[in-house]
Order: sequence, then structure tokens, then C-alpha cells
Amino acid sequence: MSDLLTLARAQLDAGDAGSSRRACWLARSAMEEALDTLLLERGVDTGPLASTRAKLSCLEVTYDDEPGLAARAQYAWTRLSEACHHHAYELSPTALEARDLVDAVSRLTDRC
Repeated sequence: MSDLLTLARAQLDAGDAGSSRRACWLARSAMEEALDTLLLERGVDTGPLASTRAKLSCLEVTYDDEPGLAARAQYAWTRLSEACHHHAYELSPTALEARDLVDAVSRLTDRC
């Protein structure tokens, strides 16, 4: 498990008002690192300027032999992005929702 995911879990354990959102930010950063690692494993270097959406598209093509991997990654990225961007009319993710997202990223990083 990456250091970022360890920090994310620690934020969830803190249990204060902003801990779920902070945990999601950390998990999203860990996921960005995992995407780079997964793509490099298959010889795809997207460079420093590629967006995460572009990397997710590359993951879908590069890992077409592993059904569901890209879909799980895209789902986690979308949910983490929603959790990280605060809007006045939306609630922060619950601790359980944030923990599920951290776990999803953990499964992805375990794949690396």
C-alpha cells in the first residue's frame, strides 16, 4: 500500500468534519501514481502533461486483456473527483463512502 493510502486511512480514522474529503484527495493522488505505474508496466509512457482522463483511456486499451480493470479505475476516479470538488449544494462523502473509495484505490495499487 502506498504512503498516500496510509495517510488517507489515517484521515478516515481521525473522524473530524473534513477527514473524508482529505482522505479522498490523498486516495486520488495515490491513484494517479498507480495509473502511471500500471501504464509503464505495459510500456506506455504518457509523459507529464497527459491528463488522468487520457491515462484512463490508455489503461482501457492497454489492459484490454484484464476485463473490468479499466472500468473499476474509471469508477474510482470519477467518484474521487466528485468527492474532492466541493460544491455548496453537495454533501461531503460519508466516512463509509470514502473508505470504499480508498479500498478501491488500494486494490488498484495492489495490482501494481
